[in-house]
Amino acid sequence: MISIGLPAVKPQFLADAISSALNQTFTDFELIIVNDRADETIRRIVQTFDDVRIRYFEVGPILPVVENWNRVLSYAMGDLFVLFSDDDLYHPEFLSEMKMLLDRYPMSHIAHCRVRKINSEGEVLAFTNMCPEFESGLDFIFHRMLGDREQFAPEFVVRTQKLKDSGGFTDLPLAWGSDDLTWFKLAVDGGIAYSSSAFFDWRQSRFQISQGGDAGERLNAVDEYSVKLRGFTDTLVASTNDESETLTRIRLLFSSYMNRQKEHLVAVNARNTTLAGQLSFFFRHRKKHRLKVRWLLYSCYSKYFLFFWGVCFLSSL
Repeated sequence: MISIGLPAVKPQFLADAISSALNQTFTDFELIIVNDRADETIRRIVQTFDDVRIRYFEVGPILPVVENWNRVLSYAMGDLFVLFSDDDLYHPEFLSEMKMLLDRYPMSHIAHCRVRKINSEGEVLAFTNMCPEFESGLDFIFHRMLGDREQFAPEFVVRTQKLKDSGGFTDLPLAWGSDDLTWFKLAVDGGIAYSSSAFFDWRQSRFQISQGGDAGERLNAVDEYSVKLRGFTDTLVASTNDESETLTRIRLLFSSYMNRQKEHLVAVNARNTTLAGQLSFFFRHRKKHRLKVRWLLYSCYSKYFLFFWGVCFLSSL
């Protein structure tokens, strides 16, 4: 059996998400829905579905994101587990393909698939990059840190007991990097399998939990993720010359990987505030989080490009 864990915290796309989970061609699964806020709208949506595979819980207290993920995991009775999201969609073949992959690679504890990115209206925006059908954990980590992999959480299926034995999802504030670090730990022991078919739709919307917290809180979260990830990579050991080379490259990539996340937050803050607010934010956090001036300049240029172009044009007249 496969356990689909769904921490339901927002109702906007929940009905579609549940429908996509129940519409799987592989039918031996349970859908665990946890409404830790006892939200009445979420309760009513779940009650519209009459399916014995749904296990619904209203439990308190309200927990931080990762603690809630682990509470959902604690209810899982299946051999495999997937952490679903209340605004995303599975294609009907998702579970059957992921189970087939893990049957094909019994030494692996984790598998994932390509992702189709959609917007709030369900329109296709893009696809994530391709991966090999099987790769070592070190290669998986290397490509993610290199920046040529985009991944989320619900497209990953793991062996339930292995995840529980490892302590569950790595607890980090705002869930920043929690899924990545969890997948890294599972992939190191046995590698990771992959399907090149896009069996999962990740929805880009303003309701995502990754949009939670102000930019300062998210910078703090990145720094905590950096500490945990550094500690993890320091424990990695290579068993071949190729692995030794890959591990060396992972450690060389570490700073640039973390800096890309901070640069992204500077850019996001620039889009959501005035120039004065942007400058205030940058210089308030620059020293503590080691922000680079070029990130500020680039974010200003990106936001005010047309203004700068207009000033230059008018000055040339």
